[in-house]
Amino acid sequence: MSNDVAIVLDDHQLFGESFSVLLEKYTKFDTVHTFQNASELTRFLSEHSRKKFYLFLDYYLQNSNGLAVLSDVKRINKLCKNIFLTSASSWPVLHHIESHFPDGIISKVTGLDVLLECINEVEKGNFYRCPIFQEIKTKNITNKPIIFTARELEILQYFASGNTIAQTAEITYLSHHTIVSHRRNMMTKANCTTIGQLLNYAKEWELI
Repeated sequence: MSNDVAIVLDDHQLFGESFSVLLEKYTKFDTVHTFQNASELTRFLSEHSRKKFYLFLDYYLQNSNGLAVLSDVKRINKLCKNIFLTSASSWPVLHHIESHFPDGIISKVTGLDVLLECINEVEKGNFYRCPIFQEIKTKNITNKPIIFTARELEILQYFASGNTIAQTAEITYLSHHTIVSHRRNMMTKANCTTIGQLLNYAKEWELI
C-alpha cells in the first residue's frame, strides 16, 4: 500500500481527526486527509481525479447522506476505493449502502482488527462487509427493503430539515417539477399518501 492516500469524510470533527490519527499510526497510508464537508471533498477529488485514494465515509452526513457523496465520487474519480465507516445499524440502511456498490462497509463500533482486515481485502480488489453487518444481513436475507435512489434520499433529507419544494429545488439545482416527481415516486414506493407519512417511514427505518 506504499504511497496510498486515505481520505476521511465525517461531519463530526473529533471523530474524523481521531480516526485519521488511527489510520496514520496503524496502517501503511502515507497521508490522510480529513474533510467535514462533502463539497470540499468533491473539490479535492476533482483536482486529483487521476490519483488513487481510499475514502472512508459515513452514511449519515449533515443535510445529506453518504450515498449521494458516493455517486459524486464515482463520477469524479474512478480509482477511488470507497469504504463506508458508519454508525448506521438498520438492515434497510445496510441494504441501501450495498445496493450502491461500495468497496467495503464497516461499523463504527468495530475494532482495529476489522479495520485492518477491511483495508487488506479492499486492497486485493475484494468487497468487505464487517462481521456485525454480516450478521444483520444473514438475519434479514429474505427481507428486501424498498430501495430509494441516492438523489431521492438526499431530497428526503432536505424535506426532513423543513425545506419546501421550492427551497429543495434551489439547493439541489433541480427544477420544481423534478422535485415533485421525485417526491411522488418515493411516496408510491413506500405506499404513502402524504409527505408526513413518507418522512415517518424514512425515519422509522433510519434512512434519514
